[in-house]
Amino acid sequence: MMIDRNTTSVVKVCDMNTKRSFGELETVILRLFMKEERALSVNDVVACLGGKNAYTTIMTVMSRLFEKGVLKRSKKGRSYFYSIKKAPLLKRLKSKLMGAKPSEVFSYFLEEKIDPNELEAIEKMIKDYKEKWNS
Repeated sequence: MMIDRNTTSVVKVCDMNTKRSFGELETVILRLFMKEERALSVNDVVACLGGKNAYTTIMTVMSRLFEKGVLKRSKKGRSYFYSIKKAPLLKRLKSKLMGAKPSEVFSYFLEEKIDPNELEAIEKMIKDYKEKWNS
């Protein structure tokens, strides 16, 4: 598996207080973890990226993602294995979107065709929301 870094744009996911964003390599690594959905070592990530980056570079970026609270790690033998912590990542995305109106955020998802089952689930969420807040 290879990730083409040329098509990866920098994701500006900012925390309202710190104003930090994910850089290009951080974004590539996060996308890899989202795709793999399993714990990966630094060697695994280096291999998946085709050896385009030095081991120490990948290790530093993964350590920083751990320090930012986006990755978790556990030691197995002499190596650390990292996996994504989805809750903090989603919390940062949510805080970034807080300035937008719900209709603006939702309209983004309507730019592409939505699976009928997904559309039905969305309609149920809206119905449940109305029942909860309009009663």
